[in-house]
Amino acid sequence: MTSTLPQPSSIPSLPQDQQLRVLDTLFEPSPELHTLMTPVLSNQPFASYDRLIDAVGGRMSALSAENSPTDRDVLFGILGSHPRLGRPKVAQEQLSELSQKEQAQLNVGAEELAEKLRGMNEEYEGRFPGLRFVTFVNGRSRE
Repeated sequence: MTSTLPQPSSIPSLPQDQQLRVLDTLFEPSPELHTLMTPVLSNQPFASYDRLIDAVGGRMSALSAENSPTDRDVLFGILGSHPRLGRPKVAQEQLSELSQKEQAQLNVGAEELAEKLRGMNEEYEGRFPGLRFVTFVNGRSRE
C-alpha cells in the first residue's frame, strides 16, 4: 500500500475520511488525534506538510501545558498509538504506512534483538507511563 498525499492546501476541501487518512499517513492512526485535529483540518489550509506537522505539534504542546487529566489522557492516547518495538505484529491496518516499513525492518533481525527491545519497552513504559520507547524516527539515522 502506497499513499499519495494530496496538496496540503487542498485538505480543507477534502471529505473528512480523506483528511483523516492524511493524518494516518503522517502519524499513527489515533482516534484522539482525529478528534483533536478534525476542526483544524476542516478550516485551515496549509502551505506545506511541515506546517501541518507543526500545527499538530502545537496542539499537542498545548495539551501538555494543561494540568487537566482529560488533556493528559488525550495526549497519552496520541503518543501511545505508536507500536511497541519488538512485539508481535499488530494488525497491519492499525499501523501507519511508515510504521509498517519500520516494523518490517525490525522483524528481519534475530529473536535476541526482539527480546532486548521488549525489555527496553517495559523499562521505558514503567518510567514514562503512556509513552512508547522509540529508537529512531523514520527518515533519520539511528545515531
